[in-house]
Amino acid sequence: MSNQTVWFSSVLRTAEHFYISIGYPHIDYKRMFILEHKQHNAKVVDSDMVFTPEEEKELQELSLLSKKAWGKSPDLQGMNILPSKLWTRDVRTPDPALNAFTITGRYLILSEQCGELFQQFNLGNSKLVKLQIYNMGTLEPDNERFFYFLDIAEWRHYLLPEKSSNACRSIGYQKHGYDAYQYRLYSNEKLTLSDEALNCDIDLWHDPMLWDSLFLSDRLYMELSNANIIADFDFVPCILDNLI
Repeated sequence: MSNQTVWFSSVLRTAEHFYISIGYPHIDYKRMFILEHKQHNAKVVDSDMVFTPEEEKELQELSLLSKKAWGKSPDLQGMNILPSKLWTRDVRTPDPALNAFTITGRYLILSEQCGELFQQFNLGNSKLVKLQIYNMGTLEPDNERFFYFLDIAEWRHYLLPEKSSNACRSIGYQKHGYDAYQYRLYSNEKLTLSDEALNCDIDLWHDPMLWDSLFLSDRLYMELSNANIIADFDFVPCILDNLI
């Protein structure tokens, strides 16, 4: 695709965060919640609660099922099993004005309007799942709103860190074979990318050199801007090398 520029978003680090968990269709989260609560109370001083070895084994098995479903999502390379629900134990829920926020596990959640706009673009292997937030106590939806879970699963490498020293800093080691860098939040500096990014085959990707990074094509950014739903993403335009 041909773009005017490329946009960087620090949303995975700067978006409002909520203590909301993802739930998979093959896991009994109500049972898992009960066991976690019992395990915690059994550790309280002078508690009469007993957490049996059988219950501990059951909780470990449920936790293992969750970890298997995660796949490589902690590295932004996609999940093995996509979630079917979001679970909350908190009374604080996302404001209806939010179009992007993060939940437990550093996962990105989009508003219904935002998610439907993303669906119109080429996301490659990244996927969107429409779901609701459920209350762990009542097992009912927290409210009538729907959201989109974004499973980021595409890597592209265009960052030129040697030309972006004011915008990112070295972590001092390699990860997945790449030198690791972190964006300098609130620096107001721009990242420099290879001009190959202009012809990226997808509209949304993560660069493995830059922690928690999310890059968008210009056409996806413009649609978000026209819909007035960019405030939560903290977008910064990138510098394209050789096009300065």
